[in-house]
Formats: sequence, C-alpha cells, structure tokens
Amino acid sequence: MDAAFSPDGRRIVTASLDETARLWDAETGKQIGTFIGHKNPVNSAAFSPDGRRIVTASLDETARLWDAETGQQLAELGHEAAVNSAVFSPDGKRIVTASLDTRLWDAETGKQIATFYNDRVNWELGRKVNSAEFSPDGKRIVTASDDTTVRLWDAQSGQQIAELIRGHNLAWDATFSPDGTRIVAAFEKGTARILDAKTGNQIALLRGHRGSVRSASFSPDGKHIITASEDKTARLWDAETGRRVGILGNTSAMLWAAFSPDGKRIVTASLDKTARLWDARTAEQNGTPLIGHEDDVTSAAFSPNGKRIVTTSNDGTARLWDAETGQQLAKLGHEAAVNSAVFSPDGKRIVTASDDGTARLWDAETEQQLAKLGHEAAVNSAARDQSPDADSADKVYSAAFSSDGKRIVASKPRDHLGLGRADRQANRYAGRSRRTSYDVQKEQHRD
Repeated sequence: MDAAFSPDGRRIVTASLDETARLWDAETGKQIGTFIGHKNPVNSAAFSPDGRRIVTASLDETARLWDAETGQQLAELGHEAAVNSAVFSPDGKRIVTASLDTRLWDAETGKQIATFYNDRVNWELGRKVNSAEFSPDGKRIVTASDDTTVRLWDAQSGQQIAELIRGHNLAWDATFSPDGTRIVAAFEKGTARILDAKTGNQIALLRGHRGSVRSASFSPDGKHIITASEDKTARLWDAETGRRVGILGNTSAMLWAAFSPDGKRIVTASLDKTARLWDARTAEQNGTPLIGHEDDVTSAAFSPNGKRIVTTSNDGTARLWDAETGQQLAKLGHEAAVNSAVFSPDGKRIVTASDDGTARLWDAETEQQLAKLGHEAAVNSAARDQSPDADSADKVYSAAFSSDGKRIVASKPRDHLGLGRADRQANRYAGRSRRTSYDVQKEQHRD
C-alpha cells in the first residue's frame, strides 16, 4: 500500500486492489469518502498541487480525475492498456499518464492534449513506459522505457524534443535535477547516465556498478548523485563531471539510497536486514548499521528536519531511528511486510503501508498508532517497485502524506517487470461492477 498526504497535510488518499481509492482524515484516521468507478485494481492516487483534485490510475486501462472535496468523477482518461501511474504537473494544469504509451491531459477539462509514442512497434510489443516526470518548471517531461530509450517531451504541445538515449539497455527511471538543467537515468545493466536536459547531450556515463542500478537521485543542491545497485554497493558521483566520489559498500544488494534534506548524509536500505548512514562528502559510513530488522530492509527515509529516519522491512515492521545516534526509537508493527513509510510534511506523523491490507498512521513523537486505514483488499501504490506478488489480494504497497500533512494517499508501485503481472490482476478482478457515486456526507455519517 502507498499512502500520501494532501498538500495541506489534512487528508490522506489510498489506492487499492479492491478497485477503489479512499480519502481519510489525517488527524483522526476516519474515512471521509470512497472514490468508486474503476473496474480493476487502482495502481496509484495523487493530489493536485492545490489539493483540490485527485488523479487515480488503474489496471482497467483508465486514469480518472476526481474532485477531492465532493468525490465527483470529473473525467476518464483512457488508454489501451493498464495505466501504471498518473501525476500532475507542478502548476496542476496538466496530467501525465504512463501505460504502454504516455499521454498528456488538460487537468481542468480532462481532454487529451497529446500521446507520446516511443514507437508503434514497441507499443505493440508491450514495451511500456516505466516512468514519466515533469521538470521542476513543468515545461518538459522525461520518460524512461522498456524500449531502452529516455526521451524528452514538450509538456505544452506533446512534441518530442529529443531522444536522449537509445539502445543501451532497459531504462528503469529518469529524474530531473532540482534546477531542471540535467537528468539522471538508471539502467538495468549497471549504468546511470547524466544528460543535458536542454540539448539531450550526455554529460557523463556513471559506470562501475556490476548489477542493475535500482535508484538514482540528485542531492538537494544538485551537486551530487547517489545510485543504489544490486551489486551490493551504492555509489556517490559528482553531478557535474560524473567522477565517482566514493563507494558505499555493503554485504548484500542495495535497494534504495537517499540524501538527507540538507544533503550532508545518505541513508541506504539493504537486503542484509540493515540500513546505514553515510557522510555525503566523504562516502564514509557514519557509526554502526541500524540493526534490528529481522528481514530485508526495503526502504529508508529521513524526516523533513533530518533528525529521524524511518525504515521498512519484510519482517512486518517499520522502525524509527535517531539519525544522529542510530538508536532505535520505535517499532511500528503490521501483520505482514511493510512496503513503505513516509513522514508528513511537518514531520509529526508517519504513514506506513503493508501487505496486511492496511495503511497505518503513527505519531512520530510518541510512536503511538493513531489510526488503521483499511481496504477490502490490498492497497497499492505508484512507488518504486518492490516486486510484490500481485496474486496476493491483501497487500498495501505504499503510503504517503499530502504536502500539508493533512491527508494520505495510497497506491501500487509501477510494475517494472512488464505487464504480465498486471494482466493477471486484471483477469482476476474482471467482471465486477461498481456504483460510480461518491457521497462525502454519507461517508462521514457512516464513520
């Protein structure tokens, strides 16, 4: 399950295998309403920047636009295959959806502006788009695809600006630098590449990993990049020159690496049941590993002020740590693997998402559980892929707060392994019919 807060932090939205997205009060944990209309599992749900709208993506080959206050469905955004993700532009005026192709929509009218085909042959072969992201200024979109390409598009016209990379190997992900001038792309066969976001020229090839690069991200100031790989290392790079600054070694595959808000530290999550803290300047490990989990650690995230870290694990817990001392502060329990955990924008709460079919809301100071956000089936998310078993109908893959911390959204990660899993899910849930109405007052009265 994935859960995310609304921009004001007052609500949470979750997306689920039960074909619904649900809205929750982030203070009380009470359900406010249910978005009903999809005919297959919902992969993702996201608030618009102003918190007034929500967009959902589903295996039923549609994304849908909703009024976040009334629950009214405003538009149906159709594809010819499962929709893996849908996100708003930074100004909230457009939506980009990723399926076998990428499509751009007017967020006010729901009208399609453009379709980004990598090419028709790849579309027919089912080579899907793994990620689509707006630039910080909202003027461009970068996509990464199974067809081995990274492409840059004009977000107004939908015209392709440049094919940045082709023919190397499957592109997992691509993301802009904080200032929007560069792009870093992660690839299956052990490389990442820094690209000029204006010209498409390659600035540097980040070579050295001996396994698939699972994540690549810029530091908050844009000066460095951290990559995490299945080769048991994370690597720190100079984002200007591509020079390797350091190797962060481990005893098992690195699933995730992220900078602290001030960019001075890095946290990594690994299959050796630990998370580790590193100095982002020297690439040296800070203190001892964060030990306590009894199974793979699948994610790690800093609080907004950088003083705490939350980790998730297949051992059925999320754990809260002091980022300075490494001391474990709390164990946040579920009944199955915890796939994601995120802090609210003010750092006062944490929302976790689990295979047990729930997202849970916690007080980050007292470590007390505030609410259990349940669905009738797995709650999914459009977070990074943790390769969940999609045939299990009781999983929540990720959870996240709105930007103001008052709401939560939950949804399913993109399936980077192809559409086979999605097709099985679609077949499994085919044939169900649902009412398409949403009555906020009735939902509030029922609670």
